Amino acid sequence: AVRRDLALLINKDVSFGQIREIAFKTERNLLRSVGLFDVYEGKNIDANKKSYAVSFIFRDDEKTLTDKIIDKSMKRLLTAFEKEINASIR
Repeated sequence: AVRRDLALLINKDVSFGQIREIAFKTERNLLRSVGLFDVYEGKNIDANKKSYAVSFIFRDDEKTLTDKIIDKSMKRLLTAFEKEINASIR
């Protein structure tokens, strides 16, 4: 299994459940787990925004995952987050 983390800057009304749902809808085959490990609001972040630090666990039961495969999956996830919840990388 491979873990990758993202710090997403999102609107305050976006829930972790929405992030999780988008992630599993976007990356059905390799994504095994999505976790929230930090929430930050305050200094250096707009009043109507928050930062979520999210972890993603990928695994393929049939072959070893390469950085290239994981990077491609992460790019798809980020594009989906940008499009569906107007998220950006913090």
